[in-house]
Amino acid sequence: MRPPVLKNDLVGRQRLIRQLDGALSARLAVLSAPPGFGKSTLLGQWIANLRDRGAAVGWLALDRDDDEIGRFLTYLVAAIRRADPQVAPHVPALLQSSPVLPVDSVLTSIVNDLTHRNQPLFLVLDDCQFLSAPDICQFLDALLTYAPACLHLVVATRGPLPFGLAHMRVKGQLINLDDMQLRFSLEETESLFDAAELRDLPMADVVTLQHRTEGWVAGLQLAALSLEEPAGRADFIRSFSGSHRDVAEFLAQDVLSRQSPDLRDFLIKTSILSRLSAPLADAVLDRSDSATMLQTIEAANLFLIPLDRERHWFRYHHLFAEFLQSHLAEKGPLGIERLHCRAADWLSANGFTSEAVSHALAAGDADRAAALVEDCAMPLIMASHLNTVRAWLGRLPAELIARRPHLQLAEVWIQFHMSRPQEAARTLKAAKQSIAAALADGKLGREAQIALRAELCTLTAGVISAADRSRTAARLAEGWLEALPENKPFFKGTLGNIKAFCHFSLGDLDGARILSLKARDFHGAAQSVFGIVYSDLILGLVEKAAGNLSGAAQYFARAIATARQQLGAGSYAEAMVAIFEVELLYEWNDLAGAERLLHTHRQIIEECGLVVHEMACKLHLARLAAARGRHDEAMAVLERAERLGIEKRYHRLTASALNDRVRLLLQRGDVQAARFALLARGIGGEGRKGANPGPLAPATEPEYLAQARVLIASAKPEAALRLLDRVAETVRRDGRFRRLAQVRALAAIASHQASDALSALAAAVDAVSICAPQKALRTLVDEGQAMREVIDFARRRMPSWSGETPTGQFLDRLMSEFGKPEREPVQSGHLRKGDPGFSPREIDVVQLLGIGHSNRDMARVLGMAPDTVKWHLKNIFGKLGVANRTQAVLRLQEIGLTQPLQH
Repeated sequence: MRPPVLKNDLVGRQRLIRQLDGALSARLAVLSAPPGFGKSTLLGQWIANLRDRGAAVGWLALDRDDDEIGRFLTYLVAAIRRADPQVAPHVPALLQSSPVLPVDSVLTSIVNDLTHRNQPLFLVLDDCQFLSAPDICQFLDALLTYAPACLHLVVATRGPLPFGLAHMRVKGQLINLDDMQLRFSLEETESLFDAAELRDLPMADVVTLQHRTEGWVAGLQLAALSLEEPAGRADFIRSFSGSHRDVAEFLAQDVLSRQSPDLRDFLIKTSILSRLSAPLADAVLDRSDSATMLQTIEAANLFLIPLDRERHWFRYHHLFAEFLQSHLAEKGPLGIERLHCRAADWLSANGFTSEAVSHALAAGDADRAAALVEDCAMPLIMASHLNTVRAWLGRLPAELIARRPHLQLAEVWIQFHMSRPQEAARTLKAAKQSIAAALADGKLGREAQIALRAELCTLTAGVISAADRSRTAARLAEGWLEALPENKPFFKGTLGNIKAFCHFSLGDLDGARILSLKARDFHGAAQSVFGIVYSDLILGLVEKAAGNLSGAAQYFARAIATARQQLGAGSYAEAMVAIFEVELLYEWNDLAGAERLLHTHRQIIEECGLVVHEMACKLHLARLAAARGRHDEAMAVLERAERLGIEKRYHRLTASALNDRVRLLLQRGDVQAARFALLARGIGGEGRKGANPGPLAPATEPEYLAQARVLIASAKPEAALRLLDRVAETVRRDGRFRRLAQVRALAAIASHQASDALSALAAAVDAVSICAPQKALRTLVDEGQAMREVIDFARRRMPSWSGETPTGQFLDRLMSEFGKPEREPVQSGHLRKGDPGFSPREIDVVQLLGIGHSNRDMARVLGMAPDTVKWHLKNIFGKLGVANRTQAVLRLQEIGLTQPLQH
């Protein structure tokens, strides 16, 4: 991530530097030429010039191993942050801890943070020819498309770029230097020979070499090396053509053959290393003088490039390295494999595990590579570095993983945290079979058996819990938790957390508290950051369910502080907690704070959170949209959440989204649509569930509330109260007072509609007495005008609810929130003629549709999710009576709402 260290005697290339300065007004600069045309050196000179002028520059030199999206993003972000530490400060922790690579989150963070820059930032990617992975190409395309004007991307490549350039050319945003421009001029060739102490070379010979090499820099440099001895210069100049074949012959005959046998052997054998240091070379070659050898090579200008200012790490010029590797191949595979094995040994012992895995695989020793991953996987999982483990597993052959239970279980951890319980269950089953086979063959010692059994029990309970089978998971965990040995604190802590969450989801708050506290102690002993954070998360969820929002906030704050201290800001562990902290801010009516926090962590949760986290994310997204008056957007999100719940068999998500959707439909006055929404889930008719939603459980309670809402809207308050009383009895017994406040608020509305003043007053008192001490406004505000009427009715009859009492102050604020308009002011007002009744957001979409924006562009411009754009387009097509975008644009033109597109 450092530019090349420049020598003092380099030929200055001012004409090209001036051309590169054009990147100040362009988005992309490309240097494209075969090896040896001085691309990296030219960029190094230009960067030095930029830095002298105070510019921010990030540099990343790529190699073959970087053609993997996780590794590439890690280095790319690090390079950008070297240029500006304020860009993407949370992304490094996120990349390390996330079980799924958060590509969209990384892109969003970079783009958003760059918008705050007033000065240009140059990002240089050297040797882009190594990039071919489609997901990397898509990322770079998106970065070029969405990044603000301050970002200037500069790439050097031997061949065509992996991402598109056409749109850049059309926009005049591309600077391209190819081999014709990079070739040395005659003046530059003369300067090169002068710097090589060849000032006595006749000008005619300089011209000859210039023509023979056609200005190819590597050919000229190699010729200069050969001309150091005056004898034989004429013959050399006469025969030297500067072609690539001649250079290979030259390297063999005039460079390599001139070195001592020992140095030649050193060069050839160390060519397997993508980067080398003296200690690494000593280990690979079983010698002790590598530091001296490297000094000799550097002094002889033998294509050795330092990678740091201290000159601890080096690499060979790619052209030279390829040439050396071709000679090494002649020695046969056995010698090469032995070198790779030694490299893997040293690298793994010194903490360079990724590189060690690469060399083990290159040695044909996949088992060694697998063993390296096995050694590191569990400590990394405990530290929440899930993405690192995922990347390593992706590099191992599938058939090898299938033979190693430890690796199979590592895959289950990743799948579990990626919310893929069905896939995790299949891998877990295969792991059990592998363990049984290993036991039968006597391949597992007693300690290994104990460890595998502990991990197997923990993951089995976790996978069952993730599939929303809390009762089964809790029952299994009950027996296994006591049986786990005390010297396995991570597994005891994780199993304790799983059991605690099961008890929480079943409504047993006291059991969940006790189990989480014990689990936290075990994770403290295991030094498992992720486990400690998750224990505090469950404790916070318990307090939230109990109606103690301030207590929940304290637990969430402690969890986030732990995650930041141990993992850095923006980790997956932090996001898992913060997504529930959004709910507290929303309940306290801090809508701006809730939106800010939600959108900070939303992408990572949607990409790789557990279903319970994704559920919270989608519900918050919909509630915030509705609170801001964007009801169409909220409905689209809720429909998507219901589909997700059905797809992943997570009933509590389906039920919660259904309840919120019914509430919004009824606030629109669409009772029929709300009734049909219930019937579609088999609720409220004469179908499978009859009149009631079915067995009462925490996961089905929202369905009871949804049906009660429809009954109230259908003027059947007594039937609604029967349902609500049943739920109230259960949640009051469990101490789940937050749900009780929601139930009693609805009961107050139903009783008020039934003209039962005493019951309405009692229910209103219950709801307010729970909400007021915690300042929980949205539970009541979200019930709309009907709740306002109940509060107004009760307040006239409750003396303690007026004046300067805490409850009175809470109700004053509550009533002021009821008084605010439900919809935001219409931002656009340009559509008038022939308007078929578009909503404000539909007007925004129509205007962008009329000027040819794609769905993706609309989402970016309007700050919507792509699915929300699709939702609006569906409504627009329906109102226009058309079936597709083209018909819609033509229809809009017919009714005078857009102008024909100009081509």
